[in-house]
Formats: sequence, C-alpha cells, structure tokens
Amino acid sequence: MGRRSGLALFGLLLTAAAAGGLLICLPRAVEPSELPALVLDAAQVAAQERTDARHAAAKPSAAEAEQLAALFHGFGATEVVTLDNPQLREQRRHTLQRVQERLRQSAGLDAVLGVRARAVAKLEAALAGELTGDEVKGWLGVFPNVLEHYQATRDGLELAPHFVVRTLYKARWNMLCNLPAEADLSPIERQAYFGWLGLHATNLPVRERRQALLGYAAAGGAHAEQAQGVLAYLDRDYLGAQQALERAYARAPSLRLRNYLRGARVAAERAPHVSRRSGAAELAERIPRPPQ
Repeated sequence: MGRRSGLALFGLLLTAAAAGGLLICLPRAVEPSELPALVLDAAQVAAQERTDARHAAAKPSAAEAEQLAALFHGFGATEVVTLDNPQLREQRRHTLQRVQERLRQSAGLDAVLGVRARAVAKLEAALAGELTGDEVKGWLGVFPNVLEHYQATRDGLELAPHFVVRTLYKARWNMLCNLPAEADLSPIERQAYFGWLGLHATNLPVRERRQALLGYAAAGGAHAEQAQGVLAYLDRDYLGAQQALERAYARAPSLRLRNYLRGARVAAERAPHVSRRSGAAELAERIPRPPQ
C-alpha cells in the first residue's frame, strides 16, 4: 500500500506540474512593462576605441586644431557663468562652430575628429585623477551634472557602461560646437547614446525617450521594437505599442512578447478614442538622422 500511495502521490505531482506549465504557456494579456537593457557589441566598442586612439595620436597640422581645443577648454572653465547668460552661451557655441568648420575645410574631417578624440582622452585622464583642478574644470565643465541628469552616474559612480559615458561626452562636444548631438558618431556610438537615453534615463519624459529610441533603432540597436512598444504603452499610445510589439514578435517570438502583444491589443480595443495616428508616427517624422 505504501508503495502504491507513493506512486499515486508522485503521479499527482507530475500532473500538477504539467498543468502548471500549461497554464504558464497559455496566452495571457500582460501589461507591457519591462524594457530590455542596453547591450552593445563588444567588438564594435573595441574597434571604436581603437579608432579614437588613432585619431587622438595624430598630430594636428592646422592652427585651427589648437584654437578649437583651447576654445572648448575655455568654454568649460567658465561654463557655469553661461548657464545664466544664454546670449553668451550661444555666442561661444557659434564661435566653436565657426572654428570647427574652418578646420574641417582646411584639414578634413579626420582633423576635427582628432581634436574631439583628444578631448575624450582628457576626460579619461580627469576621471583617473591625472589632471589638476583647473584642467578638470576646463575639460569637463558641467559634464558631471549632465551624467547625473541622464542617470549615467550616481554620486560620482558610473551606472552606465563606460563607453556610454565616453559617447555622452562626444555628444556634449558636438552640442557645444552648435551641432546635433549625434554628429559624426559611428553606429555603435549612436546605439550607446540613443539607447541609454531611451532605455535607462527614466527621469526623462516618455516622449523624449521614445524619440531617442527611434535613433537607437535607426542605428541598429538590439530589441528596439520591444522597447518602443513598452514606452508607447506607457505613453498610452496603445495602437503604437501594438504595432511595435507585432514587429518585435515577428522578429524574435517569445512568450513574454506574445503576452505583451495581447496586452497591447486589449488596451487598444478598450481605448477606441485614442487617435489612429499614433504617437510613434508623429515621432517618426522627427527621427534623428545621422549626419551625411
């Protein structure tokens, strides 16, 4: 009897486990909520860092290269002052833009990238504690505050991959030179820049993060459709969420995406008043384009 009872109990357990597994696998409508993490291809990251090192090692042959670096350092040294003086800030940005354009015309893009790469090397030296206080102030300016704002650091500790920090610094360089943040960034750098803002900078408005994800997707970022679907859902753009999750599921089917898609469909059916012109469509008209 004891053996039979044990076998019966074992059979019941197997039946219960099978039933539980079946329930888990059944389609369910789940609210899309979890964003994928930013994952960058290690080989592409290493290749970009080698390219930066090569650009930084090249000796500048044009006087504008030294002038551009000096102007950028000077801007950082007194950047706090310009925060309360928009006119002065714009004046300095236009000056940097003019000098950089002259350098590009006289010595080519590589010369410009060399100045920027040497500034990134100064960033690395500052983070390593190898620069004096005045040098740190000049090369970083308010960049530490920018990192905190985008949740790339907390109390001085890096939360983002270091490659993201380097890329945010390049974006800062571009914007101080009155250029788009993504100007002259490689595809892996655009993935790092737009991907971090869209996937991890949770303090930014959802619409701003969705727009960043368009740039991330255009640069070939991984799991971009899933991320777009989740943020569209949070933005109450249920049709946009459904469309993005349909693309994500078609690309890489999974139980989670199937349930997320069902959740988005249910929400879209229950909210017919939501405009058929989705927020994603509106954002697509303003997708950040890589520089020509």
